[in-house]
Amino acid sequence: MIPAQFDYVRPTTVDEAVQALRDGGDDAKLLAGGQSLLPVLRLRMADPSLIIDLGGIPELKGVREEGNEVVVGAMTSHYDVTRDDTLRQHVALIQEATKTVADPQVRHRGTLGGALAHADPAGDLAAPALALEAQFVIAGQNGTRTVAAADFFEDYFTTAIGEGELLSCGHDARSPAAAARSRQRSGTTAPRARGCRAAPCRRSRRSRHATSRRPRVRRRSR
Repeated sequence: MIPAQFDYVRPTTVDEAVQALRDGGDDAKLLAGGQSLLPVLRLRMADPSLIIDLGGIPELKGVREEGNEVVVGAMTSHYDVTRDDTLRQHVALIQEATKTVADPQVRHRGTLGGALAHADPAGDLAAPALALEAQFVIAGQNGTRTVAAADFFEDYFTTAIGEGELLSCGHDARSPAAAARSRQRSGTTAPRARGCRAAPCRRSRRSRHATSRRPRVRRRSR
């Protein structure tokens, strides 16, 4: 089946993406890796008027250290997460969990941030984020705010991201117990992990990646 007609934009900065969300209103959806969005578009289970492609925003890609934190960009592919030396050394838990995501094709296209923002209850990454006590920074028209992983996942396919906001990188203000769990996985003293920039959804509503009807729980993460 062919998707319904929609407009397409590819911003190059987070600010441009946030503005596009504001301009698109209720009918805008973000495209991260597309592993969940594209199938429902083809089935016409979703018919957005605007698709905002995050693939052209360099600051959303890659892994880096900032002081005692590890930062993972939302548009970092699952494949890159599984091969990153910084994650292997300091935040092995999230890397090991990402290796279980779907299959090689999905891991090459799907993104860490897109999977977290989609909040699929059958996904592989929410549990590690909770175990590491991650905190996510959400960006919008009024600046940024920080939400703990425990408060970020509100329900099936529902997160704390509000109207016109993006999931930005997040701090992991880990407790000593959480740090010990990460060291147990990695065998090293781990700096604080951070979350990632990703796709938006509405507060107390299903993700913008979710369909107009509640999808079935899938066995594979996107």
